[in-house]
Amino acid sequence: MDKVVACETCGLVQEVDHVRQGFIAKCARCNFRVIHRRIDSRSRTLAFTLAAAVLYFPSNIYPLVTAEYQGQFVQTTVFQGIRALWHDGQYFISGLVFCTSMFTPALKILGLLFITLTMDWKSFQKTRAWMYKIIRIIDPWNMLEVFLLAIGVAVIEMGEVATIHPGRGVFSFAAVVVLTLMATLTFDPRLLWDSAEGKNYEQITNAAKSKN
Repeated sequence: MDKVVACETCGLVQEVDHVRQGFIAKCARCNFRVIHRRIDSRSRTLAFTLAAAVLYFPSNIYPLVTAEYQGQFVQTTVFQGIRALWHDGQYFISGLVFCTSMFTPALKILGLLFITLTMDWKSFQKTRAWMYKIIRIIDPWNMLEVFLLAIGVAVIEMGEVATIHPGRGVFSFAAVVVLTLMATLTFDPRLLWDSAEGKNYEQITNAAKSKN
């Protein structure tokens, strides 16, 4: 079934035939790709998401950094940092760190798991599209990368006054950052509507045959 698409580079509106998985459709004017079907998108996204889900718990349970300052030895986890900010009266910052470092990554992981695991269930098609829209909205607020960078800057700045070592959780934390990013990049959103398009194509074909 033909599709009408607009090229993101030159804006040319054109009809494109059904693009199978692993193939690319290019613009007739600028030769820029207008449709790109990623190979094994569902399985790759599911694999990255499952790995991120497994590592999400140790990244929040184990300490991110261990510090020795004036004879005192301190280990800090993400939740301990959030709680310390809350007790210090920094309610807005505490809530912001909680949402961007714990809540939105968990919601993104659960959303991707729901989408990939229920892909064969036609009854959840609109729910999957709704969930994908939520993931796209919260994705810019998924500040794991920025939080990890802040930890690195703090380690560098405190190196002269305290002894800082990465904790066991920092490696899981970094892995979750990479895995959630890879899960988003490998997911092909056209999979959300493949079953519906195939069903509509069959209905149109059967109606044309019945008229003949």
